[in-house]
Amino acid sequence: MLILTGRFGDRGAAAAAGGRRGRVTGLLGLGLLGIGAAVFAAGMAAGPSGLVAHWGPDGPFLHWAAEPSRSTVTLMGRGAALCAGLGVVLVLWALRRGWSGVRPRVLLLAGALTAVLFALLPPSGSIDILNYAIYGRITDLGLDPYVTTPNELRSTGDPVGLLRPRAWAKQPTVYGPVATAAHALAAHLGGASMGWIVFWLKIGHLVAFLATAVMIDRLSGPRAAARVRAAVLWTANPLALFWMVASGHVDVLAAALLTGAVLLLAGRVRAGGAELGRGLAAGALAGAAVAAKVTFLFPVLGLALACLRRPRAVAAGALGAAATVAIGYLAAGRTAIASLTQRMAHDSDLFLPIPGLLRDRPTVYSATILLSTLATAAVLWWRLHRDTPPAAGRDLPLDARPLIAFAIACVVMSPVQYPWYDAAFLPLLVLLPLTRFDEALVVRGAVLSAVLLPGIGTPPSQYEAARVAVLLFSAALAVLCLFTVRPRTPAPADRVPGTGARGWQAHRG
Repeated sequence: MLILTGRFGDRGAAAAAGGRRGRVTGLLGLGLLGIGAAVFAAGMAAGPSGLVAHWGPDGPFLHWAAEPSRSTVTLMGRGAALCAGLGVVLVLWALRRGWSGVRPRVLLLAGALTAVLFALLPPSGSIDILNYAIYGRITDLGLDPYVTTPNELRSTGDPVGLLRPRAWAKQPTVYGPVATAAHALAAHLGGASMGWIVFWLKIGHLVAFLATAVMIDRLSGPRAAARVRAAVLWTANPLALFWMVASGHVDVLAAALLTGAVLLLAGRVRAGGAELGRGLAAGALAGAAVAAKVTFLFPVLGLALACLRRPRAVAAGALGAAATVAIGYLAAGRTAIASLTQRMAHDSDLFLPIPGLLRDRPTVYSATILLSTLATAAVLWWRLHRDTPPAAGRDLPLDARPLIAFAIACVVMSPVQYPWYDAAFLPLLVLLPLTRFDEALVVRGAVLSAVLLPGIGTPPSQYEAARVAVLLFSAALAVLCLFTVRPRTPAPADRVPGTGARGWQAHRG
């Protein structure tokens, strides 16, 4: 007769109950992800509205002219965002309890198919992609996008310029030369059609999104639970799909380039020229990420700190990054360099309470943002250092903690914090096991999305609500950093009876 001791019998019963709760929670989370994606798709397919930008009379987008009211699409957009955020959080909670009851390939396939669908639906949630099309058209016509404004293009009677959004009508492009080159290529393919230029932009962002999905699946390692986490944070996350593919933000290009650099440096260390070559290639990709969007300079700095034990790779990477950025900006001209400070001139969508006295002094303003970001990164690095082993339980030749700390800091300390900025850190979280910040960052993105949607013609009141949400999250982040509250992680020893698991004591009688 086999008798289990009470202490271990209780542990087994608790583990079994926790497993059941994890399974229910995980499946509920997956269901909410599906609902969020479906509601987003329905809102986009309804055609131009408060959720869908007007892209002109042509283009290959799938839609019908349902003409939904602004209140309808507001409810749909916010409901989809909250469903998506809650779904990701529930799956993360289930993973903490040892659940991984869905094959990673299923999530990868579902995410990829949803991404393709979102690319074929109209541009939604923001007018930014229309601005990309305008700047690309300006470049393709041989004009300087760092000097020429959308209004100036409109004044020529250009059919793309006639569709320029009003919000940025007087603003030359603020994006780096890599992003500008991508915009110009889409404009060259799309010709004199706003709809077709936007379509090609979305196809490029779709490729970048899927490439990032494949890379982070590889970076997450062989464990099914880690791959599931990677998928729900990015590939099958309706919020990431919506902002990166459906809305088509340039951040996805920078995220793909940075993730490519990480993948190169995460490979097995090799001696001699191979290490130098890998570092040089990774640096070139990291530099291209910065030349797409300059705020990615902070994650790139974190990547250099992550490889401090590989001085050859760091030196070669610094050379590759510097050369790429220098070549890009020199090719774009001096006006591209001057554009680096232009974004800070807009204070209508600031998410942090920055005094006007500071904004009126660009040098002091920039220095303050730089120092506050570095300080926040240092605190996050310290917290991750205390919580997490350097290689996340895997044989990685880099310490991902400074990389992730700098990536999060560059977003949460940015004067402007739109939810698509989260592309700077979401793909990188897979380099560490579940952290204390995962759920909080997901909730932050979901709440900001819900506050700002439907996104077209956003009134000042929504920005005011977003500022409140950002301040509340900043306080929550400080609490998570300063207090020792360890998130629950799955315990492999806690298994159900009869599996031969460790931790069971048996007596024969």
